[in-house]
Amino acid sequence: MEEKLMKYLDGVFALYKDLYAVKELKEELYVDLQEKLRDFKERGYDDETAYSMTIDSIGDIEEIIESIIDETGEARSSGKNSGRGVIMESITDKIRGLRQTAKRDLSMSNLQDFDLKGIKVQDGKFNRSALKGSDFSGSDLTNSSFKYSDLRNAIFDGADLTGAKIIASALKDVSFKNCVLNNTVFNSSDLSGVSFDNQTLIGTVFKNAGLAGTSFKNAVLRDVTFKTDVKKAIFDGATMDKLTYAILKGSNANLKNVTVI
Repeated sequence: MEEKLMKYLDGVFALYKDLYAVKELKEELYVDLQEKLRDFKERGYDDETAYSMTIDSIGDIEEIIESIIDETGEARSSGKNSGRGVIMESITDKIRGLRQTAKRDLSMSNLQDFDLKGIKVQDGKFNRSALKGSDFSGSDLTNSSFKYSDLRNAIFDGADLTGAKIIASALKDVSFKNCVLNNTVFNSSDLSGVSFDNQTLIGTVFKNAGLAGTSFKNAVLRDVTFKTDVKKAIFDGATMDKLTYAILKGSNANLKNVTVI
């Protein structure tokens, strides 16, 4: 697959092979794509899927190349522009655009450790995306979709995830402090150790979700659905309606020190 990546880049860069800055971009891009390809394969994708996701993640390479030429003029010999820097600037421009739009598809994007605070992406798509460490604090992500994405260490503090669907995604050490989670769906995602302490959850759905050590201390739960193992979840001090209580009791959750309303 790495050889296939190089052939792909050879084809794209064929018309620009004499430009030094563009050659530098190709070399750096190849290294980045190799790392991305390995990452997708480590996450369980087969070779062809991992290859396709890797190629799709970089967007329009020719547009990036032309931007180098436009910005550097005789970039053929300067060699001062970093290909990676240009790519990051291009992605940053897209993020700026997100702050002014109500809907955007960012599936299969590499946005690791990005500052995404305050973006408004209602009905957005972040499927199959690398979002590890990204900061969505204060963002409006209503009805957005996160499927098969890496959300480890992501921050959603104060974000609105009403109606969002988080499916088969990595959620280790993710933060949901003061997050709106009304009718949010967590399906087939491991929330072990994640804190929902002091949160108010209304209509939230946990289906086939790992909840070992997941904490709902002092949380308020209304019409919350648990279709998963809750025996190791922590509900100390939580307040819940009768239906939620009945669901949890029927699943043998530890409900000592909870208040039923």
